[in-house]
Amino acid sequence: MNGHNANPPKNDPMLPVGDRPFWDQEYSEEEAESIQSVAESFVLLKSLKQSRDRWLYNTFPKFSSKGRGNKAPEVAPPPNNTIQNRGKCDVEIGPHLFADTIFYEVHYLSSSFPTSSQNPTSNPYWQSTVPYGSSYSLTTPSNPIPSTSAAVPPSQPEIISTPLISSLTSEASITPGLIHQVNVAASTNPILSNLLQLAAAGLASEAQLKTLGLLIQSLANMESTLSAPTPATQQHPPTQPTSVNANYYRLPTPVKDSDFVLEFNEAPNDRWLIPRGSIYAQLLPNPPSLNADVELTLTIPSNGRMATSSSHQTSAPSIELPVTLRLKAPPSTIWETIVRWAGGEEKMKANKSHLDSLVQPKRLYIGLQLPTGPLLTQLQTACAPAYTMKPLRQGPNPSRVSRQKRSYTSRRTDKTSITVTNESKSVDGPTEAIVVKKSRTSQSKSSTSTPIQCLTCKQTDVPLILGGRFCRPCVDSGKWTPSAPAPVTPVQPTPAQG
Repeated sequence: MNGHNANPPKNDPMLPVGDRPFWDQEYSEEEAESIQSVAESFVLLKSLKQSRDRWLYNTFPKFSSKGRGNKAPEVAPPPNNTIQNRGKCDVEIGPHLFADTIFYEVHYLSSSFPTSSQNPTSNPYWQSTVPYGSSYSLTTPSNPIPSTSAAVPPSQPEIISTPLISSLTSEASITPGLIHQVNVAASTNPILSNLLQLAAAGLASEAQLKTLGLLIQSLANMESTLSAPTPATQQHPPTQPTSVNANYYRLPTPVKDSDFVLEFNEAPNDRWLIPRGSIYAQLLPNPPSLNADVELTLTIPSNGRMATSSSHQTSAPSIELPVTLRLKAPPSTIWETIVRWAGGEEKMKANKSHLDSLVQPKRLYIGLQLPTGPLLTQLQTACAPAYTMKPLRQGPNPSRVSRQKRSYTSRRTDKTSITVTNESKSVDGPTEAIVVKKSRTSQSKSSTSTPIQCLTCKQTDVPLILGGRFCRPCVDSGKWTPSAPAPVTPVQPTPAQG
């Protein structure tokens, strides 16, 4: 038998591999006696464990980790990001099924844009600089909001007041134009609108009030810039002055594109980043479910571990290997996030051409049967359970012989006999009285009762009359004989002896 060894994780035994199928079954007659079966070799079990652990901990770069106790997290997420839960589903990768895998979408904000760190819906154990529930949008309405007066558009839920702006910023002069500009900007910016509502209700934190003040100050600076005097040749009254202000305000530009993050149910303390690259996704029909399956194809390096776009690879570039992840009946939010994250359907079609052009490396085949030796002993030790396992279906339990329940009278008699015996050892006097009394009680209970019958014909089960002693036929025929009372013999007085 000949073969090579696959590179295992640290402290794991090296599994034998070959360049052709069933190479492990090519052995001589002398070696056949020491060859173990597939189940006894433990190669298949160990290879599945190694493969699953690599997908869980060693394939994707870590995005963030949860700190335990007072220890700091192993990996902290990038600063100034917002993370949103897009749903969960089962993920199938080769022979493995990862149930209830959660997917997140991460957006990155500019460091100059302050964010709030207090949110009751955020998870305090995850080290993130912004709440997970927060979100923002990079789109602005296609139609500018026309306004020729200081009135607020009908869609604006509330109007900011002058005292509120005065309490937030003291550097800018409060003008009707600034108030209107803040209202118009709030109608297109959900973050600004939310901060205004919290400030008006008195529920905003210090960080939120500071953020709101900076936003209003930036709007005041924009207003002063737009209202600066221009040359006389260009001084024309604007036809729509407020529409320029409405379109001039923009949200902070993200520092980089959004990321797609997953969290395995078996490793809830870690979140893993799927690097953006040659991504192709398609929907596959799934008749039993209303939601279709999503087949996500991406590439991983031949060394089995991905690198982030920001990391520097000092070693030689490895070969890209395409792998397929099948998401079982995911919600529509996951599919929409994948399309947006991959760059749209046109970009995915171009990526598919690149994936089809990749050259598959030569396949290696693992040897499932091993001869007796050190490797077999090492695999048996590594795969041995840490505790004694019991089969799910056990044999029948030995039935216990049912004993007849003793009657109350016999238990009472035994108890009385024990009491009498104990008393007889210490006191001899009362022993006879107790035994005699028990004997009389036993005799009275054991004596037979008088049968109910006619005293003349001795018939039973017939109506009896005359005190329940004779039946009617005997009385009518005159056969009954009333029993005479016993004669009373008078007692003669004894003469006195002189």
